Amino acid sequence: MSHVDDWEYSINLPHNPLAVGVARGALRLMLRAHGLGELVVTAELLVSELVTNAHVHAPGPSCLRVKRSEKWLRLSVWDTSGVPPRPRVTGACAEGGRGLGIVAELADQWGHYSMGLSRTGGKLVWCELTS
Repeated sequence: MSHVDDWEYSINLPHNPLAVGVARGALRLMLRAHGLGELVVTAELLVSELVTNAHVHAPGPSCLRVKRSEKWLRLSVWDTSGVPPRPRVTGACAEGGRGLGIVAELADQWGHYSMGLSRTGGKLVWCELTS
């Protein structure tokens, strides 16, 4: 039996730079609707990084999934690329490459797994906030 506070939403996102804003707005509404407004700022930044990486590194659409359990909030983004994410060390003047470092710093844990053998292929990158 699931806990009363458990819920899950999925949003399909087009391969479009505007998808980041759509994902952030939808996440904000979800969290506030469930009384989790205190997580909005951090969760929005995490989703921005995950969806941006999907857009930059994958040639097709992506899907945001937000899942809440009694103990954590999990944010995951599926994309069409099978290439695993790799955190990079960037210089102070670099214009990009900090996304996974931000995720690693803000999330309580994060990871990824290949969806290569599934019907959809690609990969899923996820992170969790303990609540």
